[in-house]
Amino acid sequence: MNDSAIDRLRGLLDVAAAVRTGGELRSVLEAVADAIAGPLGYGAVVINLYRQAWDDLEVVVVLGNQESQELLMGQTSGMEDWAGLLSERFLRHGAYFVPAGQYDWDEDPVRTYTPALEVSDDPDAWHPDDALMVPLRSAAGALLGIVSVDEPVTGRRPTAVELELLSTVVAYAAVAVEQAQTAELGRAHRAAVEHLLAVSAQLTERRTSEEVLDAVCWGVREALGFHKVVAFIADDGRLVPLSGVGFTPERAAEFPHVPVEAVEPLLAPERVRHGCVVMERAEALAITPALGGVYSSVCNGRGPLAWNHHWVVVPLYDSAGRVDGMIWVDDPKDRLLPSAEALQALRVFANQAMGAIESARRLERLEHLAAHDPLTGLRNRRGFEVGIDRHLDELGPAGELSLLVIDLDHFKRVNDSLGHDAGDDVLRRFAEVLRAAARDADVPTRLGGEEFALVLPGAGESAALAVAEHVRLLVRGEFASFGCPVSVSVGVASRGPEARDAGELMRAANRALYAAKRLGRDRCVVHHAQTLEMLDALRDAEGGGRAEQLAAAMLLAETLDLRDVAIARHSETVGRYCEQIARELGFAAPRIERVRAAGILHDIGKLGITDAILHKPGRLDAGEWLEIQRHPELGSRILEHANLRDMSAWVLHHHECVDGGGYPHGLAGAAIPLEARILAVADAYEAMTADRPYRRALALDAAREELRRGAGTQFDRDVVEAFERVLERTQTPFVATLDATAPAAARGGRVAAS
Repeated sequence: MNDSAIDRLRGLLDVAAAVRTGGELRSVLEAVADAIAGPLGYGAVVINLYRQAWDDLEVVVVLGNQESQELLMGQTSGMEDWAGLLSERFLRHGAYFVPAGQYDWDEDPVRTYTPALEVSDDPDAWHPDDALMVPLRSAAGALLGIVSVDEPVTGRRPTAVELELLSTVVAYAAVAVEQAQTAELGRAHRAAVEHLLAVSAQLTERRTSEEVLDAVCWGVREALGFHKVVAFIADDGRLVPLSGVGFTPERAAEFPHVPVEAVEPLLAPERVRHGCVVMERAEALAITPALGGVYSSVCNGRGPLAWNHHWVVVPLYDSAGRVDGMIWVDDPKDRLLPSAEALQALRVFANQAMGAIESARRLERLEHLAAHDPLTGLRNRRGFEVGIDRHLDELGPAGELSLLVIDLDHFKRVNDSLGHDAGDDVLRRFAEVLRAAARDADVPTRLGGEEFALVLPGAGESAALAVAEHVRLLVRGEFASFGCPVSVSVGVASRGPEARDAGELMRAANRALYAAKRLGRDRCVVHHAQTLEMLDALRDAEGGGRAEQLAAAMLLAETLDLRDVAIARHSETVGRYCEQIARELGFAAPRIERVRAAGILHDIGKLGITDAILHKPGRLDAGEWLEIQRHPELGSRILEHANLRDMSAWVLHHHECVDGGGYPHGLAGAAIPLEARILAVADAYEAMTADRPYRRALALDAAREELRRGAGTQFDRDVVEAFERVLERTQTPFVATLDATAPAAARGGRVAAS
C-alpha cells in the first residue's frame, strides 16, 4: 500500500473517530474539515451548514487562506441558489464536480472564492474555476449541509476512485454532524424537561390560580424558548387571559375574552398533535374568528420547518375532561416549529399545571369560605384586624382611616315576631345596603350576629360620620315597609392618638357604639375618649334618664364642633380647661365633672345660629352680633328641656362680666354663678389662643396678659389666678398658638370669646 492510500485510509479513520467521540457540533465540523483537507489532500475546505429556520445554507467552517476566510465565513445562500451547481449533469460517484467552462460563475448567486492557480493546458490539471461539492445528508436523506473542496495538492482533477473516497469520507462526516446535532437537541430537551420538572414541583406551593399560571408562563418561556406565553382560564363561560409574559401591560390588555364554545372547534381532537394544536394563523382564524385580536408573530422564519405566524395552543382540561383554559405560545427564539419532544413536554407540563390550578382553586374556595360569611357574602371577622393594620401600613403615618361598627337595633324582635327566615332576610338586605354605601376601597364585614363593620381607608372623622349617617338613612328607606321596625346604631372611630392600630380602633368604635345604644339607638356616635369617659362618670353619679339626657346634649355639642371646622375641638378644649380650674379651686369630684360637662356644652346654643354668621370670615355687623348674643339663651333652653337646670344657668350666664357689663342680663359679681365665671375664663382663653376665620391666634403670653387685664372687670379675679397656676404647672397649653406675634381681636368689645 503506497503512502497516498495510507493517508486516505487515515482520513476515514479520523472521521470515524469523530463519529465515535461525538462532541459539540462546532468541534465536529472542524474535525471533519481537517480529516478532508489533510488525508485527502485539499488545500481548501468550506462547510455550508443547512439552517432549518431560514431554509438556507450558512458558511460555518473555512479551512484555507486568510483571504478566503474573510470572504466566505458567515455568508448565507438560499437553497434555490445551489440548484444549478447541484445539477444531475455534474453528479459523479456521489460528488458534484463542475469543470471550468461548464457553469457561468458570473451569474451565480453563491459567493465563491477563486484561488490564484496557474492555468495548465493539461486536460486533467485542476483549473481555478473547477468546483467540487459533496452534500452532507442524514441517515434519512435530509440535507444537513454541503462540503466544498478546492486546491488539490496533486494539482489534478479527481479520479473516479478519489471522488468515491471523498463521498465516503463526507458520508461518515454526515453521521458525525447528525449525531452532534442530535446530541445538542437532546441536551436542550433534557434541560427543558428538567426545568419544567423543577417548576412543576413548585406549582403546588402556589396559593392562587393566578400564581400557578404566572409560574407556568415563565416556565414555558425559559424552558422551551418562547418569547410570548399567555395562559387563558375559563371564567363564567369565557376564556380570560389571566397571566402572561413577554407583553407590555397595554398589549396584554388587548387580548380578547372569548366564549369557550368559540374556541372548542380549534381544540377538536382531530387537530391535536402530541396533546397540542399546531396550526398556521390564517387556518386557525378561519376556524376561530373570535381570536382575531390575538398577537401576530414577529419571530418568523421561512421554509418547511420554520415558524411563520403559526399558533401553538395547549388545551387545559378539568377533571371531567372539559376545556377549562389554554396556554398559547408564540415567537420561538429559534424561529422553528416545536419538535414532537417539545410538544410532548408542553403537554405534560400543562397537565401538571392544571392539577395545580384545581388544587389552588380548591384552596381559594376554602379560603373564601373561611374569610366570608355564608349568609351575606360579606367578609367575616377572620383576619379583620390584620386587614385594618395592613391598610394602616399602606396609608403611612399620615394617612386617614376610619372604622364604623354597626349594630341592628332590637334585632331579636325581628326573629321573635317574624321568624328566623325573616331575620336572615334582614341580614342579607342590610348587607346589600352596606355594599351600596361602600366605596371600592372600603371593606364591608359581618363581625357576627347582627353586628357589622365598614373599614374606610382614606376617610377622616367628618367623612366617616357622613357615611355612617348615609348608612342609617339607607336602612330607614330599605325597611320602611317591613313588618317590624329596623334601624341601626353606629359607632365611629378614626385613626388618631386614641386609636393608632386595629385593636384600638375596634375598642374605640365599640365604645362609641355602646354610647349610641345607651342614647336611644338609631343614631351615630363619634368616639371622643374624654367625652365618653365623662358620660360614664356622670351616669355612675346620677344614673337614670338624667344621665342619658346629658349624654344626648354632649353629642349635640360634638356635632357643633364637627359642623364648624374653624372651631373644631373647641368645646372639648374648653371643657378640659374648666375641669382644671375647678380642680384648682377645690371642687369635689362630681362637681368637677359637671363643670367639665358644662364647658363642653357652653356653646350648644350655636346650633340655632345660621352657618352664614358662624362661618363669616370678617367682623360681624350690629344685627349679626345681636344674633350671636342669643346663643347663651338658646343653649340654656336646650339644657333646661334636657332637665339639666344647673348647667342651663351656667351656660346662660357664661358671657356675663363681674363688673355688670356682660350679657344677656348684665349680672355682676357674686350674682353670676361661680361655674359661669369659670366658663367665661376658659372660653376666652381658648378663643384667644386658637385661629378663627376672622383673626389669627394670640400668643400665649399675650393671652394670659389679657386675662390679667380683665381680672376684676370682665373676669373673676380668683378664677383667673387659679387658671394662671394651672398654666404655670402644665407649661404646655392644650391649644398651641400658630403665630406668637398675631394681635388680639374682638368681635364686640372686651376680650374675644367664641
